[in-house]
Amino acid sequence: MTNEQAVLDLLDIVEYGGCAEPQQFFALMRRTFNIAHLLYLEAEPSSEGLKVCRLHHTFGAYAAEIYHSRGLHRIDPILRLALGGVRPVEWATARRRFPECEPLFEAAEEIGLSTEGVALPLPCPAGRVALLAIGSNLSPAEWSVYRRRHLRDFQLAANLFHASMLEHSAMAGAMDERDTRLTLRETEVLTWSAAGKSYWEIATILGISERTVRFFMTNARRKLNVVSNTQAVAQAVRHALIPTI
Repeated sequence: MTNEQAVLDLLDIVEYGGCAEPQQFFALMRRTFNIAHLLYLEAEPSSEGLKVCRLHHTFGAYAAEIYHSRGLHRIDPILRLALGGVRPVEWATARRRFPECEPLFEAAEEIGLSTEGVALPLPCPAGRVALLAIGSNLSPAEWSVYRRRHLRDFQLAANLFHASMLEHSAMAGAMDERDTRLTLRETEVLTWSAAGKSYWEIATILGISERTVRFFMTNARRKLNVVSNTQAVAQAVRHALIPTI
């Protein structure tokens, strides 16, 4: 059973820009949900196929090599359905619908990858398509129940993460690095820390958990290249990254 507070923490972190890197998002998703693997793809369709703009996944180099060397991307029904539609694509449904694509699923089983999962189409600017694929090691019956319970959480987290990726790209080069260094939540946490508030007090003020406060404070220390909260606050004040209370 997935912890409901952990789900809310994840959504709060993603919504307020706490996952600037795909691997951070993947780690949070895997820790929060019963997920084996994830794949995030953004591409531009053309007459010659797909031009990949972003591709991040947890499948590893060996699985990626088999996928490309055997030309499995040419018969991948999950890719075809998810990038061409708006509904979530259940892997098992795609497998039944396109029996000619069986080599893809056989290759996955050959290297020990589960064939249970779902692909979520993501909204994109005109001329682009994107998806987040989620794979599980649960049995077909367990996955069916689990997917129905958490599909809305998966979709919301995916949309928020994808939106942050698009926003980050739009801001890159348009703003100074210092302006984009701290997210809204990191700024709020540092601001209240500067006012002398404890983790518990900050969590109460912002309506989030202490664990989430610690997450944002850790991110802020890393970005500011310091080792303590006091140093983080001092750096933020010195560079006018937070208001003084």
